[in-house]
Amino acid sequence: MNDISLKFMKHFMLVVALVLVAASSSFALNSRSSGSLPASSNPLGQAQAGAGAGGLNMRLPLFLGGSFGIGSGAGVGDSHGIGVCQIKPTLGAWLPGLAFLRLGYGFSSYEEKGDNDKKSEIETSDFSVDVGVHLFSEFYVTGSYSRVSALSENGDIAWNEWSSGFGTFWMVFPRTLLTFDIGYHWVREHYDPFIGKDVSGGRFQMNLGFVVFVY
Repeated sequence: MNDISLKFMKHFMLVVALVLVAASSSFALNSRSSGSLPASSNPLGQAQAGAGAGGLNMRLPLFLGGSFGIGSGAGVGDSHGIGVCQIKPTLGAWLPGLAFLRLGYGFSSYEEKGDNDKKSEIETSDFSVDVGVHLFSEFYVTGSYSRVSALSENGDIAWNEWSSGFGTFWMVFPRTLLTFDIGYHWVREHYDPFIGKDVSGGRFQMNLGFVVFVY
């Protein structure tokens, strides 16, 4: 296993640990509240069907989370196929039924083929800022900006990405959501030293994630 794969596995284990901590927190919160509530409530402050008037209400809109993303190619150069498998821990704030702000630091890797048909594995990391606005109920539209850095044996490069898309969520515990987003990413033009030319492009990406409200 090469160094890039080992780093990716370490990032993956970090997110798994975050998921386990978040799940444990949610179970604990659920256990403390189950004795006084006839039914669970929506963590966005909206009571579910069957919930009593004393249902849980959001005190602070802050959350921790993470996501796993799969993209249709890396979006740069001549890359094709499933090129991006991204792991991204996140944090942010979600205002009930209105909007959310999500900050993330993601990790991914993909292969790029040079002019001599030699493949090189490239490890990327990116800092992203996502803004989502609710259209109705559990559905929302999103837009984001990402600053991406890439590391390979041929050197380091960086570029900007913009994206737009839509998504939805499901409540699995009183303060825990599963999220699903689909978006299109525009990769801004930048110089790629591996193939020796300026590249740009775009890709579709879907993300499956979770959110745990911390209050």
